[in-house]
Amino acid sequence: MALESIDAGIWSIVPALLAITLAWTTRDAIIGLFVGIASTGPIYGAIKPATVGVPKEFVGSISGQALGALFGLKVIPTLVATAPLFSSAWYVENVLIAIFAIGGMIGLMIRSGAIQGVLESLASWADSSEDAEKAAFLAGIAIHIDDYFNCLVVGSMLRPLTDRFDVSRAKLAYYVDSAGSPAARLAFYSTWGAALIGFIGAGLTEAQKQGNLPSDMSQFVTGTGESASAATAQVWPLFFNSLFFGFYSWVALIIAAGVAWQVVPNIFGMGDEERRARKEGKVVGDDHDPMISKEMDEYEMAETATPDWRNFAIPIATMVAVGLGAMFWRSSPVVHVAGKPENVLFSLGGYQLMVPPAGPWAFNIGGVKLGLAATTALVVAFVLYRVKGDIPSNDDATDAMLRGFKGIFLAALILMLASTIQNSVTTLGIANFVTDWFSGVPAAVVPFIIFAATAGISFSDGSSWSTYGIMFPIAIPVAFTTGANLPLVMGAVFSGGIFGDHSSPISDTTVLASSTSGSDHLVHVKTQIPYAVAAASIAGALFLLLGFVLPEGFVVIPY
Repeated sequence: MALESIDAGIWSIVPALLAITLAWTTRDAIIGLFVGIASTGPIYGAIKPATVGVPKEFVGSISGQALGALFGLKVIPTLVATAPLFSSAWYVENVLIAIFAIGGMIGLMIRSGAIQGVLESLASWADSSEDAEKAAFLAGIAIHIDDYFNCLVVGSMLRPLTDRFDVSRAKLAYYVDSAGSPAARLAFYSTWGAALIGFIGAGLTEAQKQGNLPSDMSQFVTGTGESASAATAQVWPLFFNSLFFGFYSWVALIIAAGVAWQVVPNIFGMGDEERRARKEGKVVGDDHDPMISKEMDEYEMAETATPDWRNFAIPIATMVAVGLGAMFWRSSPVVHVAGKPENVLFSLGGYQLMVPPAGPWAFNIGGVKLGLAATTALVVAFVLYRVKGDIPSNDDATDAMLRGFKGIFLAALILMLASTIQNSVTTLGIANFVTDWFSGVPAAVVPFIIFAATAGISFSDGSSWSTYGIMFPIAIPVAFTTGANLPLVMGAVFSGGIFGDHSSPISDTTVLASSTSGSDHLVHVKTQIPYAVAAASIAGALFLLLGFVLPEGFVVIPY
């Protein structure tokens, strides 16, 4: 059972600050995350001593707070167990299972020569480090159905190519993180499309509960009071409007393209990484700790294997097909109109392929089942490589999968800790601490301040997903009460979450980008931040300028 959330005020940011500070100073993300999580227990116990078991006669005294801080250590296992990564079936199915399934598939791909086949195919096209960088950027754009999917696949696929042409691992991690993730957020058919519909709907519902929802937007919410819920099929035009104002994603993609085409220079730490890689042939520094096991990095293909890019393409195509299919192939009751099923293209075994109901924005889109897609691809890869004989035996194939599991374990561990610290700061009430900033704010500067606040929360908790869950129910009512432009405010939340996610060393997708690219995690964070700050600065300036220029009722797509 999750802990009761409290309002810890400024103490709510302490765990994240400790985690980030120690991660930087010790160059070890695990130490930082562990200490940040551990600090939550004493803070929680000191504020809620009775909850952690302090006797009533001590509650309210200094000794009671001291005992509460001590007894608070026992809530740490609860914080771990109730973190999204473990408490949410979605995270278990689509993150944990997917990570290990893709890790196992990477092991099989290395052993079967699939990765070598991709390398040889790309190498025939790529003649230089510049070509390798363009390939990394374009792969990040192309595989954008899901940011986790992108991080897990693109880094592993491109690492041999960029290594061959002496492109630093930090540079590869930058392309994985700064190309695929923004592209996934801008694609309405990605996992983020359906998720953002839910976040926006929660904001509209909260506005209705507060009595701030304009009468001409009443169609977006059904019911009243505690029974109110968003009419998600109607929310799509709001989501599409927010995409136009997702300035950080657009600018980050433009900058990453400029870096890949050698228009934007390698600045600060990235310049150091690239100079060493080019001059010394070292894609990682001697003092770096790459987030991939040496066992996995040095693993070789079997003697029976024939390098073939199709061995890579078939499992990946399977994953994409299953992932996309899960978005549109839904188990749903068939609605009969005049004896005919409505909105069903065809059905099989009780499942229907749904087509959009009447109305231009009413899509029946669910979420990508990444765990299902990755597991299916793993099975296909295993069978394919054994049937073709590229892996000589079942034992060899099993060993390859185990090596893949081991190679991805560090990323899974840090994801567990990152998810736990997200749960920790949420439990301490970081959202309440932030909302106090908006009292008396002029409408023109609301988008900029919301962008900055969202970026700060996302940087602190390491998750744009959880930050959107916090900020949309805050930002949308604020837009209505202050008179700020709604699409611009939604774009500010949209953008701030990605910037914080890209900059934070405790971000899950940043961890995955480091892991599959084989980069030292903190080196990746350090080299990516200057580009992220540049994109955020441009985005912030646009939010500030348009906050004064755009009227409250301006929209790109009518709704």
